[in-house]
Amino acid sequence: MNTQTVVEPTALQNFMDSAIVTYGLKIIGAIIVILFLLLISKFIAGMVRRNIVKNGDPSNKHIDKIWKLIHDITFYILVIFSFFIGFEMVGFNVGLIVWGISFGVGLAFKEILGNMIAGIMILYTKEFKLGDIVEIQADQAYLGRIEEITIRYTVIRTLDLRQVVLPNMTLISVPIKTFSAEPIIKLTALFGVHYDSDVAKVLEVILNAVNSFDFVKEKTTTKVFVSNFADSYIEIKSLFSFDPNCGLLTDFAIGYINEKVNNEFAINNINVPYNMLTINFEKEADKQSLIKNIPLQ
Repeated sequence: MNTQTVVEPTALQNFMDSAIVTYGLKIIGAIIVILFLLLISKFIAGMVRRNIVKNGDPSNKHIDKIWKLIHDITFYILVIFSFFIGFEMVGFNVGLIVWGISFGVGLAFKEILGNMIAGIMILYTKEFKLGDIVEIQADQAYLGRIEEITIRYTVIRTLDLRQVVLPNMTLISVPIKTFSAEPIIKLTALFGVHYDSDVAKVLEVILNAVNSFDFVKEKTTTKVFVSNFADSYIEIKSLFSFDPNCGLLTDFAIGYINEKVNNEFAINNINVPYNMLTINFEKEADKQSLIKNIPLQ
């Protein structure tokens, strides 16, 4: 006759099989995994920092800010993922936690984080730098010199000496025209002269006037030509090479050229016309009738 021996569990076995011990072991395992992942996170963040320092431009004085910020962002993102993995091991609903944190952070820090990331891109790529003259098409057009670039915003000093602070997100999402990032840019100046003018002489006077300025470079490439026949004047266009790093804004440079050309026109008896209205009468009687009806002051 077969008999079965029933082994009663010991107190130790009961204790080890209890829910508290099982959960505690999960917590200990999660802590070990988190600590291990934190070490890996620190190592990866350090690799990112060393790569930025190695490949970055040493002349960029913002490089320290850039690598520190990227290092911190990389490290803390990896830390968050490490804790998520630990929570998953313990049995928490990580998906719900991620959704809640993402929603909260998205609402609270969307613009701040966006501006910081945009600032990193601006400082690292150096698409424009301090002292550059730019025209920014934001809510309105801003033309001025860049005075300050930070992680979150950029400061522009406009022609009327106003200080404009623009979020970095704006700068990477709107058209920007640079005037000093290149060594040479082309500018255009327009003039109008009377139809009775000696066009060849006019072209020579304008060419000499434009090339008399030091901010005009590559003077042999300066062009002056007739561009249009308007209602009351001949339109002359000058195309010249301008040094955007000479310290002058383009509007001022063109203004100086206009003033110089106007003075040369006066010296050389070149007339600048103004709008006139000519009335022709088929009959002399109609002309005399109109004259009689003009009120005398």
